[in-house]
Formats: sequence, structure tokens, C-alpha cells
Amino acid sequence: QFYAADVSRWHASVVPELQDCGDTIQSHQQRCVWYVERLCAAPAQSLLDATRWHDQPEVILGDMPYTTKRDYPALSAAWDIAEQHVIKQYDVPQPQGQQQRDMIKLVDRIDAYNTMQLYAPRLTDDDDWTFARWWIMDQAEAMGVYSKVAHIIS
Repeated sequence: QFYAADVSRWHASVVPELQDCGDTIQSHQQRCVWYVERLCAAPAQSLLDATRWHDQPEVILGDMPYTTKRDYPALSAAWDIAEQHVIKQYDVPQPQGQQQRDMIKLVDRIDAYNTMQLYAPRLTDDDDWTFARWWIMDQAEAMGVYSKVAHIIS
């Protein structure tokens, strides 16, 4: 039996402050639900459920770092297939429609950015994190939650 509280996030980070921060899949998923509740006036239960379980396949497969997914597209594609198998096997709740998928992606990135700000603020001006902040704010504007997100990541 595996539990989300047993799976570390940031384990493959080259940044010691992130690698050693003690963050888990469970705590990340809980924070993402908190963000959804702050950004959506009355979030659908399906959105809350999908958010609460969005990284659950990582409990079985482990956590693949974003940079690995970005730099090795073939590996990322194979990983996506494995994740879909786990989602089906364990009946993991999924977002209902593109709007819910977009919201989960937004809060997932908000949480990564805020974790960096908390444990490794020296990285704020690095290119990857500058781009991450721009992407978050751009998506927030497109989704009509810019001012709420600005308060969350300020």
C-alpha cells in the first residue's frame, strides 16, 4: 500500500533547499484544493475531487521532475501513457472539461512557484521561474482570476 504522504516532491531538484523541504504529494494536493477554493466562488465538487487527486498516479509511479518532462519529450509521452493506465486502474477522479483542466494546471503551478518562494527565494529571478510567474499571471488573466492570483503569489 502506498500513500501520498510518503511520496516526496522536489526529490530530483538540483536546489538543496527544494530537495530538502519535506514537501509531499499529499500536502501539495491539499494546497492545490485550497487555491481552487480561493480562486473559484463556488467550485464544483468534480473540480475539487480532481484537484485533490491530480497527482495520485505519482504515488505509484513516482514524481518525474518538470525539467525532465520538458527536456525529454519521448520520455514524457511514455510517462503520460503510464499515468493514464494508473488513472484508469485506480479510478482517479479526472477534471470535467477544459476549464477544470486549466484551473488544476494553474493551481499546480501556483503551488510550485510559492514553494520556491518559501524555500528558495534566491531563484525568483532565474529564467525558468520568471517564465513560470509570467505564465501563471497570463493564465490567471485569461481565466478572470488575475487579482486573486496576484494576492496569492505576491
